[in-house]
Amino acid sequence: MLKNNLLPLGTRDEFGSRASEKQHIISVIQEVFNNRGFSKISTPLLEKQAVFEPYKLGNYQMYRLLDQEGDTIVLRPDMTLPIARFLSATNISLPQKFSYVGDIFRISRRLSGSYNELTQAGIELVGYSSIKAEYECLVLINQLSSQLLDEPVEIELGIADFAKSVLSTLTSDDELQDEIADALYNKQVPKYEELIEQFKEKSEYKFLLNWPRLFGKPEVIFNQLEEYKLPDEVETRISELKNAVAWIKQTIPEQTVSIDLSSRAPQKYYTGLTFKGFSKAGAGYLFSGGRYDKLLANFQDVSESAVGMGIDIDLITDLVVGSMPKVNKKLIYFEDSQWEKAESELSKTPNATLSLSDNLKDAKEEAEKMNAELVDMTEGETID
Repeated sequence: MLKNNLLPLGTRDEFGSRASEKQHIISVIQEVFNNRGFSKISTPLLEKQAVFEPYKLGNYQMYRLLDQEGDTIVLRPDMTLPIARFLSATNISLPQKFSYVGDIFRISRRLSGSYNELTQAGIELVGYSSIKAEYECLVLINQLSSQLLDEPVEIELGIADFAKSVLSTLTSDDELQDEIADALYNKQVPKYEELIEQFKEKSEYKFLLNWPRLFGKPEVIFNQLEEYKLPDEVETRISELKNAVAWIKQTIPEQTVSIDLSSRAPQKYYTGLTFKGFSKAGAGYLFSGGRYDKLLANFQDVSESAVGMGIDIDLITDLVVGSMPKVNKKLIYFEDSQWEKAESELSKTPNATLSLSDNLKDAKEEAEKMNAELVDMTEGETID
C-alpha cells in the first residue's frame, strides 16, 4: 500500500457518504440556479497569472507553472475574475445572469487547517445597477439554506468601502488608512486605538473609538450611529444598509440578519453592499458576496455594474454530513441463480447494497467491515 504522504498538501480524497452528499448539494444548487434562469458558465482550471495580478486575493498564494510559451499560468484561485476576463473578450450582450460550479486552488498558510482545493458554486449578475441584484442574492441564501441545512443561516450585511469612506475624511495618507483598516479588521484593538489617537481632536473620534464594536443586531447598531456626526458619504452608505434591512424584514421576515461595520470585504474588488451567510452550527461563511461595479475596468475601457456571490460547497457538506443520523446499512448475499430475486429485495430495502462476495464467509467479513446487517438469501433468513 502506498504511503499517505503521496497526497499533495492541502488536498483530500472524497468517497462514500461524503462524496454522495456533496454531489447531492451541488445538484440542488444547480437546479435552483436553473429554475431562476441563470446561464451556466464554465472557465478553465488554468488561467494566465495576469488575470489576477491587479488584485490581492486574500491571505494565500497561487499555484504557478510555465506554459510552452513562457507565460506564467496559475490554477485559478477565484471564479469571478475568470468570468470578467471572459466577458471582456466576448461580445455577449448585457445584462446577464451567470451561474457556475467548480474547484479553486489556493495555497493557504501552513498549519491554518484550510484545504488548498475548494469546491465553489456561485452566481454573477453583470450589467445590473439596481439593488435588485443584491436582493436576488439574499433570496438565494434564504432559499438554499432552507433546502440544504437543518440549522438556520444568519445573513451578515456590510459595506465594502465603508472604512475608506470614513478614513479618507480624516487623512489623505493611503498607507495610514490601510494600516488603521487592517488593525480594525483583524480586531487588533490596542494597535487600532494607538493609530487613531492622532485624531483625538476630530469630531469623528467618538465614532472611531466605538467602531470595532459596531456589529450585531441592526436596530442596536443604527441607534448607536445616531449618536455620531458622520460625513455625508458615510451617511449615504448607512442609508443603503437601512434599506436592505427593511427589505429583508418585509420580503423574507423569517430571515435572521445582522450588521458588521468593522469587517473586511470578501475581496479587494468589492465596492458596495456586502453580504455573508453563516450557521452557528459550523465555522466559516457558507455564502459570501456583494457588489463590485469597477471589476471589469481592469479588463476593458468601459466598466460594468456587477454583483456576485460564492457558495462554499465543502463547508455546507461538512455541516450536512455532521448532522446526518447513523444509517443502518444492509448487505444482501445471494447465489448467482438468485440475482433476479436479489434485485427485487434491493429495490424495496432502504440503504441496502448487493454483496458480490463468492461465499457466505466472505460476505460476513464484508458486512463486518461495512458495519452492516447481512441479509442471507441463500438460507432464507437474516443474519446479524
